[in-house]
Amino acid sequence: MADLVVILVEPERSDNVGMIARAMKNFGFRRLRIVSPMFESFDRALAAAMHAKDILKEAKIFTTLEEASRGIDTLIGTTARVSRYSVDRRAIPIRELVSQLVWDATYGLVMGRESVGLTTEELRFCDIVATIPSSEEYPALNLANATSILLYEFFLAFKYSNRFSERPVPKEVRAIMLKYISEIVRELDVPEHKKEISISLIRRIMERSFPCGLSGGEASYLVGIIKAVRDRLIGGG
Repeated sequence: MADLVVILVEPERSDNVGMIARAMKNFGFRRLRIVSPMFESFDRALAAAMHAKDILKEAKIFTTLEEASRGIDTLIGTTARVSRYSVDRRAIPIRELVSQLVWDATYGLVMGRESVGLTTEELRFCDIVATIPSSEEYPALNLANATSILLYEFFLAFKYSNRFSERPVPKEVRAIMLKYISEIVRELDVPEHKKEISISLIRRIMERSFPCGLSGGEASYLVGIIKAVRDRLIGGG
């Protein structure tokens, strides 16, 4: 059965963490991971959690996002900073994203700091970037409110859909496929800056394709084809 882990990166307010735990229990999610909390005490978090204190007591604390992401098949970063011109990381509206997910996998929902959200490097570390459509006048939502909206969307997708049947493609297979494609692109007779843009664009397409319809068998078959092209172009190895 598909599952969701909530990962909070350096949360700054203890009460927000408590309200997030409460929202998690509202929608049936229990797995909370916290990366380097910026507050000293969980007292206010426990008070805000109300009947979800057990979620907080079971939460796991980590020092880095990389450590907190272990065991997760697909890492979903979140941002309110959306640019139509960004080829590197296009943020997908959350409802559009969850409506296409098909992997019977463990998804990690990564939420950033109240003040600045996730850094560019942290977003790049994630497999997909999602956003909540909101007013252009004031797009940034309170951390607890934003997490509640995202949890609601995942709750509906998991509870009322039987499409989560495909096993996830291992991260190693995804990395190998991108490596081979990147090596092919670098051999093309085009300007260097166009190669970098092409690789970023291909990565973006892959990020959306993998958890939204590509099975493990299909991915392995594609890797074989891409490797054959790469070997013919630049030699094996």
